[in-house]
Amino acid sequence: MKSWMSVFALTIAAALCLNSVCALSTVSRDRTRIESSQLLPHRNGWNFVGHADKADITTLVLALKQRNTEELTRHFWRVSDPRSSQYGKYLSLEDVTKIVQPHPQHIKDVLKWLQHYNINTCQLVQTRDFLKCRVTVGVAEQLLETKFGYFQHTVEKDHVIIRATQEYTVPKEIARKLDFIGGLHRLPNVGNKLKIKQQMPVPEDLASFRYGVHPDTLRKRYNVTDNVATNSNNTQATAQFLKQYYSPADLKEFMNHFGKGFPHLTEIAHEIGPNSGKTGLEANLDVQYIMSLGANVSTTFWSTGGLHEGQEPFLEWMLALSNTSVIPPIFSVSYGDHERTLSAEYMERINLEFQKIGIRGVSVLFASGDDGAGCHRFEDESYTFEPDFPASSPFVTTVGGTMFTGLFTDANEKGNDISGGGFSNVFPMPKYQEETVTGYLNSSVKLPDSKYFNSSNRAYPDVSAMSDDFWIIINRLLMNVAGTSAATPTVAGLIAMANDARLNAGKPVLGFLNPFIYQNPDIFFDVTLGDPSQACWLDDLDGYYVSEGWDPVTGFGTPDYHRLVEAAMKYS
Repeated sequence: MKSWMSVFALTIAAALCLNSVCALSTVSRDRTRIESSQLLPHRNGWNFVGHADKADITTLVLALKQRNTEELTRHFWRVSDPRSSQYGKYLSLEDVTKIVQPHPQHIKDVLKWLQHYNINTCQLVQTRDFLKCRVTVGVAEQLLETKFGYFQHTVEKDHVIIRATQEYTVPKEIARKLDFIGGLHRLPNVGNKLKIKQQMPVPEDLASFRYGVHPDTLRKRYNVTDNVATNSNNTQATAQFLKQYYSPADLKEFMNHFGKGFPHLTEIAHEIGPNSGKTGLEANLDVQYIMSLGANVSTTFWSTGGLHEGQEPFLEWMLALSNTSVIPPIFSVSYGDHERTLSAEYMERINLEFQKIGIRGVSVLFASGDDGAGCHRFEDESYTFEPDFPASSPFVTTVGGTMFTGLFTDANEKGNDISGGGFSNVFPMPKYQEETVTGYLNSSVKLPDSKYFNSSNRAYPDVSAMSDDFWIIINRLLMNVAGTSAATPTVAGLIAMANDARLNAGKPVLGFLNPFIYQNPDIFFDVTLGDPSQACWLDDLDGYYVSEGWDPVTGFGTPDYHRLVEAAMKYS
């Protein structure tokens, strides 16, 4: 794999500005904002602790406007729709670059602008649509006519990052060539989303465990039984952020205790990025369960630190994917922000990045979140539901959560009321789900008042899996956790198994999953039980209700391995 460290380094003076004619003699004073809404850094858990030193280094990521985005989208749908003659005919990173790379003159103009402020060395990713620059705070303040400060996390005191404390602007002629600039306003979600229910020393004998969820529970529940992967070219991955590191020792011990009923691997095949530090709940959960459901699949642990200087960890991961020629065909990701905290320009560009990934044959699964329908209260004390992104993106597969109806694992499944879901406030409903979601909205199911959600927009989650009472091993302790972060690697592992069957038959992997999912709803166990999802509980406002078929709590339900593979094998 080609790593971020091998990114094509572009020295501006050498590459484009070999003589003084290249430099801008003047910089336009006619400035404007790139992002229509610039929410200044604000998030529960982060505090402004002082103005940044002008000599400090920060990182700016300039998202250069791409060419041929309509062509990209058309090709994305053609290779992702099982009914298309182009289904599965994925492109290479080099092919994607030819489609989206910005106009060379636009790159030169942006570089000339940077050189005017003596920013002479930046890095372009391979697709040439992101430019990453390390600059001093003082220079960044001049470049963008803003101010920077330090923000410290209230719990994780070692987490201190640099962000702009004011809106930023750029010359109008430059604004036309950029989508946004990263490293300025967005603050990362830090802290465990998983709910810790209990912990204990690891017993010597776990064979009698009937309470809680472990690999055998899921493999039995979803009809995987003793099936494991056999194709040596098959891979899967988890993406981790914010110092979420897994423990190889915990993984081995977990598999020794819980993997006795099926052949399995006990080691991560590839590590990309840092994995040295305090063991994280999310990271351990992800690797332990994606490797249990996608048993024997070569697994990559892809870690993005992103808590130094001005980096944004999720954006850093996007850049890395645009700079890596060969990437795993499936990612399990537990990361998100409220839509309202992000600019439309940022989210629309990230959607294009998801298309760049999907067109290469990669399935990206995101946890739907653990706040149900969510709740945002306005200053006037009114409130509305709170959709999350990327869960609300039409270009990813979003995984909600279920739980057992009873104490033991032979009970039925019901919707978990924490399962994130609802309707985007930004993205129109994609065609692949129009018929399905319209059927839900027109059914007899009780709906929230229409003022709380936008029923014409993208609906999520798409699917779900168990998300409660998961046993993991962390720091040699047995811990019971809950959250849709548990459901996501479970589904990802099952998709990796379907990919394995296709690869063994000489077929391409499934790629972007949603058209396949919505055309094959019978591959899921329909979840029809459960309380409504959480919402504004202080105001006694429920979220969405579970129903037959698709619903905004459990999606289509939970996967049946045999029916999943059977459907996957129908297509060439």
